[in-house]
Amino acid sequence: MKTIILNGSPRLSGDTAFLISALKERLEGEVIEVSAYRDKIEPCKDCRYCWKNPGCAVQDDMQKIYADDYDNVVIASPVHMFNLPGPLLSLAGRFQPYYAAKRFLRREIELRPKKAALILVGGGGGSPEGAIRSAGLIFWQMNAHDFLPDMVLSLGTDEIPAREDARALCRLTEVARRLNHA
Repeated sequence: MKTIILNGSPRLSGDTAFLISALKERLEGEVIEVSAYRDKIEPCKDCRYCWKNPGCAVQDDMQKIYADDYDNVVIASPVHMFNLPGPLLSLAGRFQPYYAAKRFLRREIELRPKKAALILVGGGGGSPEGAIRSAGLIFWQMNAHDFLPDMVLSLGTDEIPAREDARALCRLTEVARRLNHA
């Protein structure tokens, strides 16, 4: 079993980091974490290389995601302005080669089917709906499905930190159990 976690948080020891760490403790097998803020992942530059060639011209840490050698995909992120943070959305733009393969090269990219889970944290009182929709698009591009039953929401972190959010921690255990079973 192999899980890739896409970390959308800029903070090294915030609520998202805590929930990622707690999830890792519960997951079996290999876990790879890709940080939208700290790993070297350039935004799509619309160079159109992928219009005529398979893959992406940019060789960076996005290769960990393109490898498609994992069974589970987890997106863990704070909610910023009702959506995922900019660097995570920028990472999502790097799936352009998948679209271009179908549209311009007239070939399908065969990706392994994967399980998906979503962890969102936030304070304030804003809605997570935009972040959920954006995460759904990322999951779809990665051939990871059925994430809605496996959401962990800790959305009152301005008053109760995620480490004290009993409901979120309980959900995290349930999500890990499902991801651990093929």
